[in-house]
Amino acid sequence: MNNLNISKRLGFVVFLALVRYGGVMAQTIPVFNFSFDELREERKVVDMVRGETYVPKEVFAFTKESVSGLENEIHGKYYKLVDGVVGNAVLLDGYTAYLELGDDALEKNPYDDEGDDTRLIKESFTVESWIALGAYPKNTVPIFSHRRAVESGETEGYSLEIDSWGRVALFIGTQTEKTESVFSENTLPLNTWVHVAGTYSKEDGLSVYVNGKLVDNKKISGKFNYVTSDVETSFLIAKSRTAMRPTGTIRPNGTAETKIFFDGILDELKVSNGAKPSKQIADYYKKYKTNKKPDLPVRKMPSGPQSPGVFRAVNTTLSYYPGWDAPWAVGDNADIVVQFDESDCKFVFWRGTSYIPSWVTENGIAFNNGFNEGWNDHGSCEPMSDKKTKYSSVKIVESNKARVVVQWRYALVDVLGTFAFEDPETGWGDWTNETYTIYPDMTAVRNDKLLSNAPNAAHEWQESMIVMSPGEKPEDLLDLAALTVSNAKGDEKTFSWEFTTPPLFPKEPVNINSQIVNTKSKYKPFSSIRPQDNPVMDVYAGEQRRHISVFPWWNHWPVAPRPTDGRFASFSDRAAHSSISHWYTWDAYKKTDRSMTKIMLCGLTSKNITEVATLSKSWSNPAEISVDGATEAVYKAEEKAYHMSASNGNMVDITLSGSKDSPIYNPAFVIKNWGENEPEISFNGTVLPKSKDLRYDFKHSLNGIDLIVWLRTESTSKTTIAIKNK
Repeated sequence: MNNLNISKRLGFVVFLALVRYGGVMAQTIPVFNFSFDELREERKVVDMVRGETYVPKEVFAFTKESVSGLENEIHGKYYKLVDGVVGNAVLLDGYTAYLELGDDALEKNPYDDEGDDTRLIKESFTVESWIALGAYPKNTVPIFSHRRAVESGETEGYSLEIDSWGRVALFIGTQTEKTESVFSENTLPLNTWVHVAGTYSKEDGLSVYVNGKLVDNKKISGKFNYVTSDVETSFLIAKSRTAMRPTGTIRPNGTAETKIFFDGILDELKVSNGAKPSKQIADYYKKYKTNKKPDLPVRKMPSGPQSPGVFRAVNTTLSYYPGWDAPWAVGDNADIVVQFDESDCKFVFWRGTSYIPSWVTENGIAFNNGFNEGWNDHGSCEPMSDKKTKYSSVKIVESNKARVVVQWRYALVDVLGTFAFEDPETGWGDWTNETYTIYPDMTAVRNDKLLSNAPNAAHEWQESMIVMSPGEKPEDLLDLAALTVSNAKGDEKTFSWEFTTPPLFPKEPVNINSQIVNTKSKYKPFSSIRPQDNPVMDVYAGEQRRHISVFPWWNHWPVAPRPTDGRFASFSDRAAHSSISHWYTWDAYKKTDRSMTKIMLCGLTSKNITEVATLSKSWSNPAEISVDGATEAVYKAEEKAYHMSASNGNMVDITLSGSKDSPIYNPAFVIKNWGENEPEISFNGTVLPKSKDLRYDFKHSLNGIDLIVWLRTESTSKTTIAIKNK
């Protein structure tokens, strides 16, 4: 190198990197500087021939690193340029988006004409960035890492990371074959701009800073062991180097190891050779600190817009937030929303819950009754484990003015896609068809048909679950007195979680067959099993950590795409769920050698448990029916409806013998082969106009046109309904 080049180099480095603070000379040479002010996208048509099997890619994104002047690719399904603390910043989806820099990242160095390892950190260093977290990582994830994987058997390199408790952590490898680390004590806030930094020097050891303040320091005896330039170790941003299970994993056999990603925004990510002094870090924070809210999307479990005042089922595609939506290979009409016309409550079949249907209250609290569940060596086989709904689908069977029918079909698979009780000869395992017949009063019958090689084998059929959006805990949605139950006689009791968890199998009242889950809403979810089906209810009494929540609390479902069937929630940073009870067992409604069907009444109500018990009686012990002008009059509990066939010139006279033990409660009638003639309907001799209290419509089938009638009435005495052509 000639003298002129030496002078240039020394002058430039001294001008940019020597800063005097309180008599201390701090030499810091920039190594990486990502401002994320610009993002360039490029599209290429894949030149791929038949038979090639690599994963094609056609959209590429790049951001420039200013020290080298090189562009670096941003990988993943979703990333976005957003407003930052200084200029722009990059939003990363937390599932797929990251940067990975290879050895070429060190090749171009404006401070070194001969290309030596000036940018390869060998001694002291500083890593710093502005970050805004959308959610805490499921395990430790680097903001920036040039550290070899521990699994390699080597302790080399450094990384500044965020752990699953939202703490800042600095890791280095030492020449004594140890990994040294230091963590901030407090959890970082979500949805807030925070400046984080980590420094290391031989004299001061490891230091971590949050918003300009030194929050922890650790002096070590071992010397920093840097990654040598001849070892292939990439520079990673926002992605873990190795796959790992989430912290809080409950069942390791049911949880795969996967890469961890940073969920949030990065801005002004800088790496320097040399440890910046505390005052320099504090002054930088003071200069740029901001109270503006980061441009992070709202994360709210979707249920569709406010009801337009129409009772119906609608095909739609519900959006959660862009980063979560992006990987889904779906188009229009992926989901179903059932809307009601007398409240803004809904019944939602959404792919983010694996189509496990949720009753959504007027103020947005989501509740479901679970699904069928089996087990294998990997854990639970259930739709909750079907993260991409590969084996789960929904369709609208009926949607008319009198009722809605939706069928949900799903497989009982584990997180790896393996079936419960799979027949090795045929490859068929357990499947379920659940058919919901839903009425305008927000009541429904769940007709749950298990298709199995062994339908009598152990299965779970129901679980009372609350589903939470980010920012919500179970206590935000549930009263501490969370469960009210009754039996057919009207004996009732309310159970509270305030001081202790209720007993697993409550001793009273005996023969419980109805329950209301006491959500903090006007309309509350209820369910009921027919007494003749011998139901047994239990309280969900497992996997509780009362110091965190008095209710069980997990976030491995919903919307969690990675293969896991159990993870404790410690923060309300992610969508989550909690369980209150099970209908532990009840008798089959129908059974064959290859199937078992069970039925359950469910819905939303603003009334008390006594009213639910009355409704349940009308369903489980319906008023006796007699008809004139029709044949084959029967009550089908799986639809909560009386069925008959028109036989006398479209005139049907119906008598229901209501009583205290067989009350009449909003009955429904299906009259087969009625045709499309408009009916005139009389109730106890009075002609009723079509209204919200009297609804009817027509159902077309291969065999004819049926008339469906729903009538709002309650009675414990004889009631007549006359239906004739207008």
